[in-house]
Amino acid sequence: MATGQAVVGTDLVGLRSKPVRMRSAARTSIWLDVQCLLALDQDEGRFLTIEASYCALKFGDTPEPLLHYDFQRDKEQYTEAHLQVCATHPTFETFLSELGRKGTGGLSKIHLPVGGRRFRPALEDVLECLIIEGLVEAKSGWQQLIESTRRDYRRRQIAAVVRRNTGTAMAELERLGYRVVPPDDHGLRAQISRLITPRSRPPGNSPSGSGPANRR
Repeated sequence: MATGQAVVGTDLVGLRSKPVRMRSAARTSIWLDVQCLLALDQDEGRFLTIEASYCALKFGDTPEPLLHYDFQRDKEQYTEAHLQVCATHPTFETFLSELGRKGTGGLSKIHLPVGGRRFRPALEDVLECLIIEGLVEAKSGWQQLIESTRRDYRRRQIAAVVRRNTGTAMAELERLGYRVVPPDDHGLRAQISRLITPRSRPPGNSPSGSGPANRR
């Protein structure tokens, strides 16, 4: 792990997470495995950002993944935020073989987009789904807790979107009747210009890279 980075996750052992068992009425065990690699943002060095994350739903006495949500910043060959489903679909396997992509487990290798860097699902969305679908048992008051922490997360994401899309933010506020005045400070204007300028992805960044998002 590089200097200035931190790892958070479920039942961490060193720098690796372990799945935690969730409460359920079923005899089969259900597990959640979460790991995030954190660092300060590269532009301002003020905001804690997620460089990579892995959130998996697993089942069985020896936890086997059913699906996992992955995120890796500046990923090159496929969308940064995606979902992979560890399941089989015979007709789809035939379809892939006709394209020259032979082998089993073809569905699990498809990276399904889930909203990109700013609009990807939150951990609270996954937990809410498990509860509403009746897969896990929740404690009383779970709705308020999930909504509170999810609201904070969404607000931070909105702020990040505004920082990097000031023109769109200004136009919408002015449409609503606000008067938006750009800053006079040249240094601040230069900083804003850097923030809103799209950065190209670094060369050589392929799906075989390291990080929580590449765990399988």
